[in-house]
Amino acid sequence: MKNIISFIFISLFLSGCFATTAKYEEALDSWVGHTEDHLVTKWGVPNGVYEKNDGGKILTYTRTGSMYLPGNNTSNTTYDPWGGSTTTITQSAGTNISLRCKTNFVISKEGRVTSWSYIGNNCVST
Repeated sequence: MKNIISFIFISLFLSGCFATTAKYEEALDSWVGHTEDHLVTKWGVPNGVYEKNDGGKILTYTRTGSMYLPGNNTSNTTYDPWGGSTTTITQSAGTNISLRCKTNFVISKEGRVTSWSYIGNNCVST
């Protein structure tokens, strides 16, 4: 019985840890209707502001980072006809991956968030 309870607890815990774009979209949806001041209080000063002709604005927030994926070790064993062998271990080079998320909030001329958009490979939330 303890094992079943432990398994259920661990499963529930891990399911809440995964960051997804769906959760990011839910978080962005929650800002629609809030004031620009409230958004800036929570998100900080935007990286860019575009003044629209209708008196509204677009606030842009950009988040960047990187992730390193290490290379793989491979081994190759060769055998000679006299019973000996040689093993060579080779490591491939790792890869740096750039992470980026650019989020735009459209602010009405009355100062309220009306919509949002995002683009990037790291627009996720837990």
